[in-house]
Amino acid sequence: MSDLVRVGFVGCGLIARSHARGLQACGEATIVAVHDTDPERAHSFALDVVGTASVVVADAETVIETSEAVYVCTWTAAHADLVAAVAAAGKPVFCEKPLAIDLATAEAMTRAVESAGVVNQVGLVLRNSPSFRWLRHQVRSPELGPLMNIVFRDDQYLPTQGMYGSTWRGDVAKAGAGTLLEHSIHDLDLLGWMMGPIRSVSGRIGMVHGLDGIDDQASVLLVSESGAQATLTSVWHEVLSRPSQRRVEAFCRDAVLTLDGDWAGPVSIESSMGTDELEGSVLARAMATLDGLGVNPDAAFITAVRSSIPAYPDFRVAIEAHRLADAAYRSAATGGQPVDL
Repeated sequence: MSDLVRVGFVGCGLIARSHARGLQACGEATIVAVHDTDPERAHSFALDVVGTASVVVADAETVIETSEAVYVCTWTAAHADLVAAVAAAGKPVFCEKPLAIDLATAEAMTRAVESAGVVNQVGLVLRNSPSFRWLRHQVRSPELGPLMNIVFRDDQYLPTQGMYGSTWRGDVAKAGAGTLLEHSIHDLDLLGWMMGPIRSVSGRIGMVHGLDGIDDQASVLLVSESGAQATLTSVWHEVLSRPSQRRVEAFCRDAVLTLDGDWAGPVSIESSMGTDELEGSVLARAMATLDGLGVNPDAAFITAVRSSIPAYPDFRVAIEAHRLADAAYRSAATGGQPVDL
């Protein structure tokens, strides 16, 4: 492997640009090949991110052949075949979330990368968020008493417009489903990560926008093995002044914890001892001291690729969030009856 890891992108939309910035920030990778089904988007990505259109190639196969590691950033339904091709080539793969449009396909993808023995990582990037790492550390701290309940709200405008620059999230054949799978797979992952194993899931969904098969509101109740409960509200609306917004309140026996803003806070803790609040660089430094996890998931992927070590979070981690999403949709299909896991 050269001094810089040669990286390719299949899919050149908003999320690909975010990962490209992460790669540039780490300084240990170079983008050598990109492809998108929309040639204009591929050329724009190449010029804006790489500085030259020479890296645009005609197909995904060329990206895989040319690169030492591949980012799969297409619409969800296309992930499975691309991941299988990268794994068959024996190359590391970073796949955007959700892995697939259904649980069975996500499980098959996981088996494929594990059988091939390739480094694999999923875009569940909020596991790197100082805000959510702080919240997880607090709710799992015995000093605050047992976790009782989490109230989690996630809303954003319908992502077929604005900064997204694409409409595929409104097409069930490409997205598989709506806000709960496409967006709040992050939230389900975080809740399982914070609460521990989930034993029961209940869900209700709604479709106000009239997009066939695309839920734009979801309410989910999760119950953990410890008895802690969480409610997740996920909404896609038409308030264009509100891109992705998250607010979380966690109730332990002896403290109430609040998170506003899913990356830099502020986060706060209130107990009989008083109230404390952290945000921004202070929060990031505090978390670096507590868990040593960095804030750049793309840098972590490149480190795993260079060192041939397991990446985090990998496909096996992502499967757990897919199981929760699958259970929530199955519950919704019965009118909200609990699904035991």
